[in-house]
Amino acid sequence: PRDLLSMSISDLALASFTSTSTIVRLCKKAGTRGFSDFKYTYISEYPQMLQINESKIDIPFGKETNIDEIIHRLPAIYNKTLDLTKSNIDRSSMIRCINLIQRAQHVGIYGTGANFSLALTYQYKFQEIGINAIAYSSPLWTHLSHLKTHNIPSVGIILSATGENPLMIDVARRLKSLNIPTISICGFSNRTLNQYVTENIRIVSRLSKLDYHNLSTSISTYYVMDVLLSALFVKHYDENLNAHVQSDITAEDLQNDKVG
Repeated sequence: PRDLLSMSISDLALASFTSTSTIVRLCKKAGTRGFSDFKYTYISEYPQMLQINESKIDIPFGKETNIDEIIHRLPAIYNKTLDLTKSNIDRSSMIRCINLIQRAQHVGIYGTGANFSLALTYQYKFQEIGINAIAYSSPLWTHLSHLKTHNIPSVGIILSATGENPLMIDVARRLKSLNIPTISICGFSNRTLNQYVTENIRIVSRLSKLDYHNLSTSISTYYVMDVLLSALFVKHYDENLNAHVQSDITAEDLQNDKVG
């Protein structure tokens, strides 16, 4: 199909073992005035056709995939992942999660491997809007006990692609034993992890048979975390906006002092 974009009517006739007159008749039967008109329509609809075809691809990349195909297909994978994640979101559960985080004075974000890196990213993002968030790769029992003993309102956010990570299950168990509410962001429903959490937000775990380095899981998790982050930003919009303005002013003053 892509080759047709650069073909003349003679090229197409040769490639399809037909004649130019046959092609013209076919174009007219398709509702266009001729090959030039048909090609104009084809080019305008080609991106949409590719998007439809890409949504059917189970294995997005093969050993013959070139860089142009990768550049084109990745946005389609992103869009499909986001659409699936959005369709899985329970609005009422999401609101409850936002309220749990808003009431907490301490937000623990738990993850291992790539999810710990993601937890660190959102530690900083939450802190930027005034939420005391800390990323953890394992449960710190003494610290958790301290939170409970001093009645510090807390919540745990647990990141797990499968819901079967033993370390994350241990985190959920410990938090539950201390009556600290937890939110799991997990790729499967009714998994072991979700037996111990207060709320579960379901993400896309694997979009295709060849989901290298959990691409769809990462995209889906980022989307869910950004929904939580944006909703919390909006709840205190004026003070967060003012803090960002002041931060920009301070950064500009420091830069001017450095230049001076």
